[in-house]
Amino acid sequence: MNLNASHSNLSYDLSKPGARKALVFFFIKLSLLLTIWFIIYYHLIKPSGIIDIPLTNLISASVVKIINLFSSTKTVSWIRNTNNHANSIIENNQIVLGIDYACNGIDLMFTYISLLLLLPYPIMRKIVFSIAGIVVITFANILRVSALYYIYVYYNRAFDFSHHYLFTISMDILIFYGWLLFIRKKTIK
Repeated sequence: MNLNASHSNLSYDLSKPGARKALVFFFIKLSLLLTIWFIIYYHLIKPSGIIDIPLTNLISASVVKIINLFSSTKTVSWIRNTNNHANSIIENNQIVLGIDYACNGIDLMFTYISLLLLLPYPIMRKIVFSIAGIVVITFANILRVSALYYIYVYYNRAFDFSHHYLFTISMDILIFYGWLLFIRKKTIK
């Protein structure tokens, strides 16, 4: 079996001795890196809110701006709920949609960056793609939550499917596409 990375100087021939061992070792390193991240994140970083609070606030504020931009008849705002680790989108003094800290995309960002860190490419390329990936994932997440608001308000029956499947798969495809762009051409050194 021959797996060649097109448009790249990297070439992988899984029939060569040691190639499968290197591939297995790569996935072991990736699993270990993700495990370490999740342990550190869930036990040290997440309880402090140092990443989750500002990121979720950014998403909430951006979603409200998008909703208010496209709506001429209503004004929507948001509040931070400190007791349940979520923000709420408010319309007519009622909570319409909650944005949990778990929905801010931090896990997706780290998963995306983890693979980039382990691939044998120049550090500058990794930095540029990491920063670009974080920006794109955050922007896509803002669009996702905005769309979920409209789906919840105007087509509630599709909300659970959209939230748990459609947009989850869409974000995964976006991250996979980012990885493909990263390995395609070595233009950033």
